[in-house]
Amino acid sequence: MLKIGDLAPKFEIEDIFGNEVSVSETYEWTYISFHRFASCPFCVLRTRELINAYSLFEQNNIQIISLWPSSKSNMLKYVGQELPPFPLVADSKKEVFQKYHVSKSSALSVFKLLANPKIILKALKGRFKNIDVDADPTLLPAEFLISPKGEIVISYYGKHFGDHQSISLVINSTK
Repeated sequence: MLKIGDLAPKFEIEDIFGNEVSVSETYEWTYISFHRFASCPFCVLRTRELINAYSLFEQNNIQIISLWPSSKSNMLKYVGQELPPFPLVADSKKEVFQKYHVSKSSALSVFKLLANPKIILKALKGRFKNIDVDADPTLLPAEFLISPKGEIVISYYGKHFGDHQSISLVINSTK
């Protein structure tokens, strides 16, 4: 697992619209969010939260990169409908996921999720009636905040499917 102070693994990849996205010689803050699959209610909920907070990220010069192990077509069909102002990346071969050591869940993570009924209810209020699992449904979310020097400032591996860092913590970590 990557930890605070490690250099962030570099990558270059295209988003679902063909735009180049990278973590390389960066001169700005970068927040990377890893998700399970394009129709995952918990992941789409997090995407909505990031969309709603996007102006805060912009004000603090933080770019957002959202990575998914799903196919481009499923991403356009599901999470792409949210129209985020940041790149959505289909990493169906999980190459970037592997670089960042994004892991799978255990039975314990399901119990941790069940202990958070508010997250479950919020996620299930989404507009998707069908869940189309086109990737590994056992992946847990992971998030990283990378400084302009390329160092990891936040390294967070979720403990259940809806477990994410607070947006205010991410924003305040750049100060």
